Amino acid sequence: MRDPMIRNQEDDSFVSYAEELAAKVRGCAEADEHHFAGEAVALLLDASYNLLTIPKELGGRGANLYQMLLCQERIAEAHASAALVMGWHVGIALGLRLANAWSPARYAQFAKDAVHARAMINACGTEPETGSPSRGGRPTTTAVKVAGGFKITGRKTWATGSPVLTHILVSAYMPDRARVGEFLVRKDSPGVAIEETWDSMSMAGTGSHTLRLTDVFVPDEDLTDEAEPGKKMKRSADGSGWLLHIPATYLGVGNEARAYALEFARTYQPNSLSHPIGQLPHVREKLGQIEIERMSARTLLYQVAERYDRAEPADRLAMRGDLAAAKYVATHAALRMVDLSMRVVGGNSILHSTPLARCYRDVRAGLHNPPMDDSTLSMLAGLALESS
Repeated sequence: MRDPMIRNQEDDSFVSYAEELAAKVRGCAEADEHHFAGEAVALLLDASYNLLTIPKELGGRGANLYQMLLCQERIAEAHASAALVMGWHVGIALGLRLANAWSPARYAQFAKDAVHARAMINACGTEPETGSPSRGGRPTTTAVKVAGGFKITGRKTWATGSPVLTHILVSAYMPDRARVGEFLVRKDSPGVAIEETWDSMSMAGTGSHTLRLTDVFVPDEDLTDEAEPGKKMKRSADGSGWLLHIPATYLGVGNEARAYALEFARTYQPNSLSHPIGQLPHVREKLGQIEIERMSARTLLYQVAERYDRAEPADRLAMRGDLAAAKYVATHAALRMVDLSMRVVGGNSILHSTPLARCYRDVRAGLHNPPMDDSTLSMLAGLALESS
């Protein structure tokens, strides 16, 4: 059945591209479960997936937000960890462009690096002492002014994709200015080290290790932005619609569980029945609930993405409630889809020989990606109270 979210031939072309890649990386999922998803990520890089949201005029594929989500959902259904690694990169590449957060020359150079040197970027802001940067804590990582630039020292956790990153956006407190700066750090710079600390039950293949910086010199021109502690940087000034790569990825996990449950219901026939279990009313009820969760979440997610793409840059920040709600609804729907799929399959669902145990672990991580549930609910409550 044709995906109703495909609006036109251009969308269809992106979906075909993503489905072809998904078929290639699907076989890597189990092998990568307890190790970095290196093989799958390499396959995606070989197919230039890192260029998904780079503008066509700079050598990329030019996907907008909506089309990025179509692709992410399909890659994640095949290999969730690889999708999350790539999602942060293609999302940030899109966000930097839409927010005009960098000068045209800087962005063009980054695009050139992506095209010719398979550059990969992520932003590392989380620290053991401060938690997620979305909470507004002042970084303990410091950037001390020196001749020609800064010396950065500190530690960042949850550096997703760290084995393949080439460019890292690092937040650091600048004591001489009493401000927080965002610096573009090359991973091959002296003083940059990756400590292999990632030991997670969820998204275990993302290589979200610890980034340690020790007197890392960054030239003045690589201070890309600065703000007062607790304030947003320029690249967040448009509501950060690119973060919808997160719910699209977790919906992909839910889709994987759904596909397994549907096939099981179609084919499994215990000797106590004269037909497959898919004909049993209580099984059909669960499958129907999965469809409701999926349809509701996808409808909201893609509707918000389409509105964001069409909105004027100045109007996108006003969509922050819609964006947060789409993430909340989709990640909770994915959790429910996995749970219901496991109930359809029964006791076999907890066996390592099925993908459902991995789906169950992976989908939980969505709760801990920004924005977090409490922040979303508080924001929506505030917007509702202000508008009444």
